[in-house]
Amino acid sequence: MTLYSAALEAESSPEDRCAVPSVGLPVWGRERPRLCAVRGNAGGTAQFFLWDLATGAFRQLTDAPHGVETGLVDPRGRGLWWYRDDEGTECGHWVRSPLRGGPAVPALPGMPGGSAEGLALGRSGLAVAGVGEPDGGYGLYAMRPGTSEVDTLRRSRNPLYVGGISDDETLVLYVHAERGDPQRPALRVITLDGATVADLADWPASGIEVQPFGSPFRPGGHEVLATHERHGLRAPLLWDPHTDEVTEIDTGLPGEVRARFYPDGRALLLHHRHRGRSELLRHTLADGRTTALPTPSGTVHEVVPRPDGGHWYTFSSAATAPVLYDERGAEPLSVPRTFHPASPVREILTPGEGGLVPAYLSFPTGQGERRPDGTAHPAVFLLHGGPHAADGDAYLPAAAAWNDAGFTVVRVNYRGSGDNGRAWRLAHRAAVGHTELADVAAVRARLVADALVDPGRCVLTGGSWGGYLVLLGLGTQPALWSCGVAENPIGDYVAAYEEEFEGLRWVDRAMLGGSPAEVPDTYAAASPLTYVDAVRAPVLVLAGHHDPRCPPRQVENYVSALRRRGADLEVRFRAMGHNTAHTGLGAESITTQITFVRSRVGTRPDTKAGT
Repeated sequence: MTLYSAALEAESSPEDRCAVPSVGLPVWGRERPRLCAVRGNAGGTAQFFLWDLATGAFRQLTDAPHGVETGLVDPRGRGLWWYRDDEGTECGHWVRSPLRGGPAVPALPGMPGGSAEGLALGRSGLAVAGVGEPDGGYGLYAMRPGTSEVDTLRRSRNPLYVGGISDDETLVLYVHAERGDPQRPALRVITLDGATVADLADWPASGIEVQPFGSPFRPGGHEVLATHERHGLRAPLLWDPHTDEVTEIDTGLPGEVRARFYPDGRALLLHHRHRGRSELLRHTLADGRTTALPTPSGTVHEVVPRPDGGHWYTFSSAATAPVLYDERGAEPLSVPRTFHPASPVREILTPGEGGLVPAYLSFPTGQGERRPDGTAHPAVFLLHGGPHAADGDAYLPAAAAWNDAGFTVVRVNYRGSGDNGRAWRLAHRAAVGHTELADVAAVRARLVADALVDPGRCVLTGGSWGGYLVLLGLGTQPALWSCGVAENPIGDYVAAYEEEFEGLRWVDRAMLGGSPAEVPDTYAAASPLTYVDAVRAPVLVLAGHHDPRCPPRQVENYVSALRRRGADLEVRFRAMGHNTAHTGLGAESITTQITFVRSRVGTRPDTKAGT
């Protein structure tokens, strides 16, 4: 069979953009690299499929109701380990699906359930996993070869994450936040009996990280490949935990760089991210030479070296949906090209309070910057989440759908966004929420001055942290926005803190300077609920009953306050968590948003919002 066995019809409506066929980056065991597991949405939810490169055959491996986000094949290529979370609560457990067939079985019996905090698998059968437990603690657990019992390696009240194990299975690396800031973490290497070998930290200036789900240890050795920010931008370094020697890798590149070892350990595959686009390069460790690799213009989402010295990567641009490429630009696994090309993006840089604010514009599908009569199109300011995510030249179903519906889409990398350096990423802490919105307002003012958006029909939309910014912006910048759509937002920051899982409380305490009990005025200043009486625009709120990140009670607190004022408000609660890999739910969400905005903003210019 093939992964997409039947040709799919092109979208009958712009709201179906999220249903375009796509595949993720395949995973495999290093001893059987021609037997892969690949994530695809062929059945309507993102599931893993066995992909036998020798025969081209596919077979479904997972069956989670809301889809599967994470999977890893053991080094011998016997089974796919994946995190089962049937309700979308991000509280589940690891299971293993045999690649040759059979039901999924518990992979780490006896390990407590909770949030997945990394997994590393050894050739002997050793497994090391991290878990964030419901009581707020974190655990590092190991299952030894030939046993079905798990041993506790470490327990902590601070967030931790498994980074990997060395090939000889004597060392374990994990990322931790023992200094209190998960956004500036440190590394620790321990033995399998839990003894500390070495620590590496750049606190308080910045953090040290490793790439998830791929061993950071040099193949066959103990050197660790990590990412630092000592000079303001993410860049690779090598660390020997036995001697504590650190070697920074100077690539001379202008943007942020992440890296993975090639299988022979003699070179690095670099992923360079600069001004919303990606570039791949090969860096030879012996002579320090960096060579550019062919990369199309757009975004590389994930990249991994192959055993033959090549590499595979997933790629998209604003105009083209995700695809899997190899180093030659060929498609090892093709998907049907039945979707309508989406609108490309144009980058603009706007002077703001903290420097130049990057933003990415895409205009209505098949149309120019302005309407035939010379007036500007209505605009949707589509704010990303995180807050440390980043927009760029990448395919986004919601953006394509809004363009299809006749709206100019503006994506802003406000202060707090990633891919623009440490100072930019942490700058929003000076006034959480308000800093980001100041940058959004600066971009809006510039586009109004350039007659590229209709000032009377500017819509503020976003999900997660972006949804939080929508609600905050409607209350603090009411003259700027004619309508708002917030998906899975924070509406009452204090109540959100009380209900969210402990890992996010750590993040909030780091961003805001403490807990609500310690800095109540700071939380009040950051909370949309504080400004609810100033909201003038119609509001659509979409939320999940099982959302552990932006829990439903705090959303209800906010919408109840709006209802008491008699606001123009629609609210939809869905039986889902914070995210879903179900294409039908995504299409329904986009359709609901467009229908609501069209009913409130209309099709003719007006002057309800200020300039």
